[in-house]
Amino acid sequence: MKYLTLLLTIFVSYAQAQNTLSLAECVDLLAKNNLIYQQSNLQAEAAQAQLRQTRSQMLPQIGFGASQSVNIGRSIDQYTNAYIDEVYGYNSMGLNFQTPIFQGFRVQNQIRQGTLLKESAQENRTAVLNAQTVLLMQGYVNVLATKALYESWTDQVESSVTQVDRVSKQVNAGTVGANLLYEIKAQLANDKFSQVTALNNYRTARLALFQRMNVNPDDKVEFAPLMTRDSTLNAENALDIYEDAQKNFPEIRSAELYRQSFIYQVKSIKALNYPSLSLSGGIGAFYATSNRSLDYFNQLNATRNGSLQINLNIPIMGRWLTRPRVEYAKVQERLAQNSLDVSNQLLRQNIELAVLNLQSMADRNVSAQGQVESLTAAFAVIESKMNAGIANSYEYSLAKANLAKAQGNAIQAKYDYLMQQRLLQYYRQGNWQGVF
Repeated sequence: MKYLTLLLTIFVSYAQAQNTLSLAECVDLLAKNNLIYQQSNLQAEAAQAQLRQTRSQMLPQIGFGASQSVNIGRSIDQYTNAYIDEVYGYNSMGLNFQTPIFQGFRVQNQIRQGTLLKESAQENRTAVLNAQTVLLMQGYVNVLATKALYESWTDQVESSVTQVDRVSKQVNAGTVGANLLYEIKAQLANDKFSQVTALNNYRTARLALFQRMNVNPDDKVEFAPLMTRDSTLNAENALDIYEDAQKNFPEIRSAELYRQSFIYQVKSIKALNYPSLSLSGGIGAFYATSNRSLDYFNQLNATRNGSLQINLNIPIMGRWLTRPRVEYAKVQERLAQNSLDVSNQLLRQNIELAVLNLQSMADRNVSAQGQVESLTAAFAVIESKMNAGIANSYEYSLAKANLAKAQGNAIQAKYDYLMQQRLLQYYRQGNWQGVF
């Protein structure tokens, strides 16, 4: 019996664990299912494939060809080069190759450009996941906050129900008037309306979180709470955080690599103005039915031939064609530099705002908690007077409304602070390690 109880306890704990998602598990689902992140994965794969395609231009081109023809009437005998007037067949085959020797380092610069673009796409993939993770974390915290608000209003409803029961007994005993009961019931109705609104907000937040992860909503799933963390960050070290983030953030690295790629694009375009050298050659043989003295294979052996060529190409007016392309590439480089500057600016501003928000939200959280404590004590006094029949319904409703508002503010301040702590830790580290 003891072992059976232990197994049941383990099973229940396992089932509960399966129905609870932590923030880290939600991020794993996001990386697996989010279509925006999957698109960035495909873009990275495309950049890798484009780089392989560029590298293939340095490989020799080898091809085998064969043909079969039937000649009718007066034609030239391929075997004797004499005119003949008969029907005869002609079969040829050959193996050809061509390989570049020197192209002004055009392909090499294209490979360097493709390498930078591939690395930029990989960094952008990480940047997209980070951006989606921030949105996911905001949605996760919103679910916890709206759930706490719903639970708070549920407590308010239960408190009002208890008060209605107490006042009903007092009305029945004739110690208070019926008008007080109607006023307390009105308060209960207001609390129930706020409860329904809070429940709808909670359900909406859950749906948004499931949609962010691109998984089917499940009412049985609960989300693990977040713990408050100590923070020593202040406004004075925001610049230090930004300087470290410049080196670590994938958005910055991606933009910088993308900008550098245009340097090699310009070099690859200018390479078209240089002479190019290539090597080509081939070997072939043929068979003609007009030569009846040799069979097929002996005739192929007798007609085999080969060639080897070095080809030199010197562009004379190529700059007229390449100059506009170079100018366009340089404009693209300046645009990329501007995008890099914008990314740096946004990162700096976000960090400055995050540092400032953390301090203000920490103060707001402490203030809100103190407000709740004070109004809770004040409401307890009013409630005791109400029960004793020495306080009116207006005082009771006002104290209850003030307490409910303070509790809502405290809940929102708490979860805003939790979110801001993790966001600033992410900015400080440049990654999500230990943030969740």
